Amino acid sequence: MALRYYILFANYEQGLAMRDLLLENGIENRIAPAPRSIQQDLSCGMSLLINEEQIEAARACIDQNHAPYHRIAALEGQIQPRRDRYC
Repeated sequence: MALRYYILFANYEQGLAMRDLLLENGIENRIAPAPRSIQQDLSCGMSLLINEEQIEAARACIDQNHAPYHRIAALEGQIQPRRDRYC
């Protein structure tokens, strides 16, 4: 299974600003709920989902722009393509 990388934030404003920054730099990302297993003490349930192929570019972009975030967590197998199919 492929790793999925979640960027976690203290609040939605940080998450939305990061989404725009990554898109401006050509780094694909998707808004996703933060998995409960990694959410811990954060009150913000939003995360950005980054594919494994683009995580290094995302980290470089974050560092270059001093963008605020809580942490980046890697999880395996969180996306279930047949989740909403019942037949």
